[in-house]
Amino acid sequence: MGNTKMSGLFLLWAGAAISIAEIVTGTLVAPLGWLEGLSAILLGHLIGCFVFLLPAGYLSAKQDQTAIQATNTVFGSAGVGLFSILNAVQLLGWTAVMIVNAQQAMNGIAKTLFHYQSAVVMSLIVAVLIIVWLLMDHEWLFKINNAIVVLLALGMIMILWTIVAHGGSHSTSNLAPMSFGSAVELSVTMALSWLPLIGDYTQHTDKPFQASLASVSGYFIASFGMFALGMFTVILTGESNFTVALSQTKLGIVALFIIVFSTVTTTFMDAYSAATNIANLVKTKRVNLIAIVVTLLGLLIALGVSMTYYENFLYAIGAVFAPLFAILFVSVFFLHARLAVWLNFVWWLIGVVGYSWLQKLDFFLGTTFFLLLLLGVGVYLTSLVAKKIPAARLNKGVIWYHDKTRVLSRINVSVGGTRCHRRQFI
Repeated sequence: MGNTKMSGLFLLWAGAAISIAEIVTGTLVAPLGWLEGLSAILLGHLIGCFVFLLPAGYLSAKQDQTAIQATNTVFGSAGVGLFSILNAVQLLGWTAVMIVNAQQAMNGIAKTLFHYQSAVVMSLIVAVLIIVWLLMDHEWLFKINNAIVVLLALGMIMILWTIVAHGGSHSTSNLAPMSFGSAVELSVTMALSWLPLIGDYTQHTDKPFQASLASVSGYFIASFGMFALGMFTVILTGESNFTVALSQTKLGIVALFIIVFSTVTTTFMDAYSAATNIANLVKTKRVNLIAIVVTLLGLLIALGVSMTYYENFLYAIGAVFAPLFAILFVSVFFLHARLAVWLNFVWWLIGVVGYSWLQKLDFFLGTTFFLLLLLGVGVYLTSLVAKKIPAARLNKGVIWYHDKTRVLSRINVSVGGTRCHRRQFI
């Protein structure tokens, strides 16, 4: 899936951020108060979006590859296979989480409006609409999605205005305490959950940096707003359950519309990207069909999943993908070379194990950023004593460039230099 219009990419990623899950995560930051809470949210989003998401999107756009395929440069084909599976699993989990969040909120509103509740019915409504989004023609998809995202943004502003107008300052002393570093990390990991996806939507463009910046900016602005909305909801209403607070706003059908379609504009991207990873593994082009299967599996999981471990789920994503892309970025952007594949896997495993341990230190910039620094130093020091493969030989001699006709050419050069062939991708 590709859309080279910058406005389309901006709205696509703004729509990804406008979701109940982002708001619910924002409610967890409320114990810090509005000033410290906003500072943590802003800092976490700056790190998550511009230290991680932007380089990932740019790298995919330059190489005309998905974010997971781009890891082939450093981790080889075995790494691509492993990380594709892990990414598909986490996206399936997100599909289930989003459906659960939506049905709970929908039931809260439906109980007030229609005196009716049903987890199965509400979950089915969301799943069916996600499938409709997946079946839409590319051009119509972006037109409809863009219009819906604009309406959702207006709806969220309406919700915030209602909460501010009718709420007052409430004590947050009864809430579970949260440190500044943990609040920063929540914002980082929410952005990090999109790290293995962003390349799926930036890879087909002749303006790599602009497309990546437009995508990341759309997510940054909207996600910051959603986190702030969740935090202010708790501070101004004293209600930590956003669904309850939303049902008390008297917005009725408007609130129901926002819940349903904010979930759809986010979750169809999860399902599509999960399908993209699976399709790359099984070598098929039937991505939309696989995405529908992912949605249905997510629906089944949603009907039996508990949200008790939601925060742990977010941290688990950081543990897997933060070290992966930290090593990739250091190798590509700083070393311009890579270590042996097995050494990169060793450092990745150290990062996965070390992530949980580093959380205990409660670094004020968040665990993920601290991990990036430590892995960067570790990979660099290792490169001083271990053999490196220079940038010119990365990806087994594959050299990428854009020519003036906007055709991405891939030249495979044999070891002896006597044979080569050229493949072109429009």
